[in-house]
Amino acid sequence: MGIFALLAALTVFAGYYLTCLGDTIAEETGFGHNIVGFVLLAAITSLPELSTSITGAALGQAGLVFGNMVGSDIFNTLIIGMILIGLGWKVKSGGETGMGDVNNVLSGAMGIIIAAAAGILIVLKAGYAGWVLISVYLLLMGVHYRFERQSMGNTELPAPAFHFRKLASVYLKFLFFSALIVFAGYFMTGVCDRIAVTPLIVAGKTLILGRTFVGQMFLAVATSLPELIVSFSAVKLGRIDMAYANVFGSNIFNMAILGVSALVYRGNMFADVGIHIFFSFFIFILMVAVCIVSLKYRMRGRIRWDGLTILLLFLLNAFYLFSR
Repeated sequence: MGIFALLAALTVFAGYYLTCLGDTIAEETGFGHNIVGFVLLAAITSLPELSTSITGAALGQAGLVFGNMVGSDIFNTLIIGMILIGLGWKVKSGGETGMGDVNNVLSGAMGIIIAAAAGILIVLKAGYAGWVLISVYLLLMGVHYRFERQSMGNTELPAPAFHFRKLASVYLKFLFFSALIVFAGYFMTGVCDRIAVTPLIVAGKTLILGRTFVGQMFLAVATSLPELIVSFSAVKLGRIDMAYANVFGSNIFNMAILGVSALVYRGNMFADVGIHIFFSFFIFILMVAVCIVSLKYRMRGRIRWDGLTILLLFLLNAFYLFSR
C-alpha cells in the first residue's frame, strides 16, 4: 500500500504541472478554453489511465483494464457531483454560485454515446471493438470541434499555430512530466494486480478483492487524481465550464483508451471481460444523465439533489462491486 500511495502522489505531482503547461500551450497557440478542457486538458489528465490500461492489456488483465476505465469515468463524474454539492454549501454561506453552460450538455451526451457503443461491443464480443471505439472517438471530436467553432459565431477564425521555437522549453517540460506519469502508471498497474489477488483477513474472513474491484476502487481513483485537481482548481478560478469540459472530455477519452488497449491485448479483450461490468456502465450513464438534467434545467439551491444523487450512485456501484 505504501508503494501505491507513493506512485499516486507522483501522479498528482506530474498531473498538476502537466495541467499548468497544457494551459500555457493552449494560451500561446490560440485554442479556446472549451477545446482546451475537452480535448487537450482531458487527454493530459487521462495519461495515467492510458499508461495503466495499456500495461494491464499487455499483462492480459481484461478485468483490470475495464475496471480502471469505467471506474475512472465514474469517479470523474463524481467530481462534478462534489462540485455541485460544494456550490450548494457556497450558497448557504451567502456566497455566489456559478452555473455550467448548457453547451456542456453536448459533451455529456457524447460520453453516453461512446459508453453505450462500448457496451454493445461487449455484448457482441467483437474482435474489432478497438478500431470501432477509436473511430467513434475521432468522429465525436470532429463534431465537437465544429460545434465549438459555430458557437463562437465565426467559422473563419484563424487557425491555431504551435510555435515550436517559441515554446520549445514548454514542450520539453511537457514531455518530461508525461514520462513521469507513464512511469508511475506502469508500476501502479503491477502493484494493483498484486493487491487484487492477495488474500485479506477482514473480521475473521478471508477476502480476495479481485481485479475489477481493485481496478475501479484503487487504480481508477489514483489515475483520476489529476482530473480532481484540475476541476477543483478551475472552479476556484470561477471557470466551472472548464471543469465540466475536463470531466466530460476525460470520460470520452477513457473509452477511446479501451479501444487502444484492445489493440494491445493478446486475444479478444471484449470477450474476456465479465458480464458484471455492465452494472458499472449503467451507473456511469445514469450519473452523466443527472449532470445533463442539472445543466439543462439550471438546478440551484442550498441542497443540491443533483450532486447528492451522483454521490448515491457512486456509493451504490462501490457496494455492488464489494458485495461480489
